[in-house]
Amino acid sequence: MDRAEVLTNTSLLLESSEDTTPWDPFQRPLTTVQPWNFKLLAALMFLVTALSLSENFIVILVTAKFKQLRQPLNYIIVNLSVADFLVSLIGGSISFLTNSRGYFYLGPWTCMLEGFAVTFFGKSI
Repeated sequence: MDRAEVLTNTSLLLESSEDTTPWDPFQRPLTTVQPWNFKLLAALMFLVTALSLSENFIVILVTAKFKQLRQPLNYIIVNLSVADFLVSLIGGSISFLTNSRGYFYLGPWTCMLEGFAVTFFGKSI
């Protein structure tokens, strides 16, 4: 096998065979990935996001309701719950929506918003 043949990987080319324009993630789904993969990922993201939102909301609510839980260590736990809640609300919701369509149909602004939320709140989903 020729060395140049080994280094060339045509599966990484994101250009369509019938179109000479490069693939844009904000315009259409990736044609090399089957749509059911995105649907499965969207279902998993919905499950993870829903569980994370409910779990973190319960932690915040219980700590706010019961005064005996307002201890310095519990404030650290509540702080982590608030950060995870915001990541799930912003990042998880956007990820679910974009995976349900198979591409980033919400545009570049929401792509930056999701990246900001995941980076700023300190946890990746």
